[in-house]
Amino acid sequence: MREGQVAAVRREDYTAPAFWIDTVDLTFDLEPTKTRVLNKMRLRRNPDVAAQPLRLDGEELNLARVLVNGGGTSFKMDGHVLVLENLPEGIEPFDLEIFTTCNPEKNTQLMGLYVSQGTFFTQCEAEGFRRITYFLDRPDVMASYTVTLRASKAQYPVLLSNGNLVEQGDLEDGRHFAKWVDPHKKPCYLFALVAGKLVAREQRIRSRSGQDHLLQVFVRPGDLDKTEHAMNSLMASVAWDEARFGLPLDLERFMIVATSDFNMGAMENKGLNIFNTKYVLANPATATDTISPTSNPSSATSISTTGQATASPAATGSSSRSRKA
Repeated sequence: MREGQVAAVRREDYTAPAFWIDTVDLTFDLEPTKTRVLNKMRLRRNPDVAAQPLRLDGEELNLARVLVNGGGTSFKMDGHVLVLENLPEGIEPFDLEIFTTCNPEKNTQLMGLYVSQGTFFTQCEAEGFRRITYFLDRPDVMASYTVTLRASKAQYPVLLSNGNLVEQGDLEDGRHFAKWVDPHKKPCYLFALVAGKLVAREQRIRSRSGQDHLLQVFVRPGDLDKTEHAMNSLMASVAWDEARFGLPLDLERFMIVATSDFNMGAMENKGLNIFNTKYVLANPATATDTISPTSNPSSATSISTTGQATASPAATGSSSRSRKA
């Protein structure tokens, strides 16, 4: 196979994974040229698959440390794959810790974690997560995620990831952190991270079930006046899911990030959708579309709204959910 040629993956060749990953705890120290990623996972063997080594996908990563249950372990590299053979036997869970670094600024593939115009983004569908950390980068491995982001507060005042924002605060040397917890299991291709200088239109809603949620549309400064349509569409979508399918938001917050340099156009990550601005932003003063009577979210829903659009300098509160189209 020639350099850079992609191997075909056929459905008829599917085999179940030899290991399951139950929980993932990621800590990012975000720097454009050297981001440090600490990945703590709880794994267990799949009893329905014959015992075999653990093979973790990875690309363009600098491996610094591998620990199993807190102790050192042997490993080898098979091309881009990290192979671990001396793992605990049986079906009891064990802990695996992997510490790597990567260079988002030089990630010209724009898959995994990359930097564009001073903002960190991720694009993990279909196989971009392996460019963030070593992992079972396949859609049938579902795990719950805890993510801690640390970065310069001046350069990256907004730190976003999937799930509920459970903690945030200041650190030494002008840095700050935000901790996100997504209790709902998801495949790694729905993982998302955004960090940068963003402002937000915010709307609080109360669903039919009586739960309060925060909706946010994040953009770069100067685009806030183009977010009303996106917020109205989001409100209508939330109400439609609950009224038509009985599916209320399963997290406290739903976020959209819209920037002109997001390369994939649109990515419906769990609770943190990322769009190119041309697909979601519009200003009534310049747009040529007309609004139909049924496009008003209040006409098709029973959600109640409170508050108004605000230019939020940082992420506050907690919550989210997503639906993969």
